[in-house]
Amino acid sequence: MTMKKYFYPALFSKDGEVYNVKFIDFDNIFTYGTGFDEAYYMAQDALYAMLPEYKDNLPKPTFNYMDIKVNDNEFITMVELDPVEHEKKISSKTVNTTVTMPEWLKNLADMKGINFSKLLQKSIKDELNLL
Repeated sequence: MTMKKYFYPALFSKDGEVYNVKFIDFDNIFTYGTGFDEAYYMAQDALYAMLPEYKDNLPKPTFNYMDIKVNDNEFITMVELDPVEHEKKISSKTVNTTVTMPEWLKNLADMKGINFSKLLQKSIKDELNLL
């Protein structure tokens, strides 16, 4: 999975208190919500739900959405999709990883009480700009 955020335009159509949502760049993602806040939340949820289907093959977001004609009861809003944040929320599973280093370095680190797992996680997050 890539480490970038995506912003997909979604067509919101108001029908009373209900907002129906259809994504411009996906043929099969539809949702709705009572009120805009709930509809936006459901739109994000629908995007996250389809992530396993699209994996690393997400469509390129349409950015010229302002050229799309909408009816009086419709508008287009960009909906954020952040695959990394989503993965962090749903996966708290830890895995065991073997790390190779010179014995003298391990001995020094042990003497200083360095927590290898904590240091490795922090270093990888720093390297990936995830902090």
